[in-house]
Amino acid sequence: MGGCISTDRDELDEKEYARNQGIEEEIKKFKKMEDNKKVKLLLLGTGDSGKSTFAKQMKLIYKKGGFAHNEMLSFKNILRSNALSSMQRVLEYGKSIDHSFSKFVTKNFTSVMDARDLNTEMATVISEIWEDKDMKTFINDNINILQIPSSSPYYFDNVVRFGQEEYKPTTEDIFRSKLKTTGVSETKFTVSDVEFTMVDVGGQRAERKKWLHCFNGVNCVIYLAALDEYNMTLQEDNETNRLEESLKLFGEVTSSQWFEQKSFILFLNKSDIFEEKIKKFPLTDYFKDCDKKEVSEYNGALKYMSRKYETIFDSSGTAKLYVFPTNALDSDNCKKVFDAVRDQVISSSLRYAGFY
Repeated sequence: MGGCISTDRDELDEKEYARNQGIEEEIKKFKKMEDNKKVKLLLLGTGDSGKSTFAKQMKLIYKKGGFAHNEMLSFKNILRSNALSSMQRVLEYGKSIDHSFSKFVTKNFTSVMDARDLNTEMATVISEIWEDKDMKTFINDNINILQIPSSSPYYFDNVVRFGQEEYKPTTEDIFRSKLKTTGVSETKFTVSDVEFTMVDVGGQRAERKKWLHCFNGVNCVIYLAALDEYNMTLQEDNETNRLEESLKLFGEVTSSQWFEQKSFILFLNKSDIFEEKIKKFPLTDYFKDCDKKEVSEYNGALKYMSRKYETIFDSSGTAKLYVFPTNALDSDNCKKVFDAVRDQVISSSLRYAGFY
């Protein structure tokens, strides 16, 4: 009799077990679907490639509320420092090569170099130096050597506004601001019910040892390369060519075992600066292997630069590379580019999770 009851219970347990297994599988499948509504994007690239600017754009475009009032005000001192330090660097370089500045610049040289803060008075002086007949020519002729932010002309154009006591940064000011990223910064935003976490890490050599801690759980790597850096040297040592450093780092990142099955998005950034720069500094002056006819105009020059990165990319595995020219300062451009890569990132994540 006891055996009879045991048999019935075994049958019941088997049915219950099978039902529970089915529920567990459905829960796992649902969990996978929920997980794939969360995408982690890792922003990588060398210093001054535009990573932080792109992250700011995503926050403005997709995060509800964008920048809070207090957050916008926090950029005030950063922009003032950007304007002052950029002009100090220009004057410092001019002195190092014994450049013959005008009487007005020479007269105000010491006061600018000794300044620690940008007040109304100093802002006016810098503005007048910038408007000096010789100064803009000097900066444009030496822009690849000066080691100043690419937005420096913008700082000088707006320095009087920056120096006003009641100054409040605009959205464009914030995008133009330059503050070296140290450590790890996250920006979260939602697009089409998908929650994106964009992780921005410092691009300078000293910061790269921290990158490893950000690699886990990454769905896609976005690598930013500044197109205008082909004739510039690293700020860290003032010797290494910036493009060579970027290509080397790109090769190391894309061949990493951490990203064997991930998508790579290559943003060829600062396309607007690049388009103007190649007119003054032709690629043929720096690269022996480029075709003069091809790189004489923007589209051909862009293709040449793109090939440099594509050649390094290891396509032997399952990782895919997608290339987009970008201007991180242009909100419309950033939105179009991100919309283009978004679906690709999501579909790649679903495919990796086994949904198709």
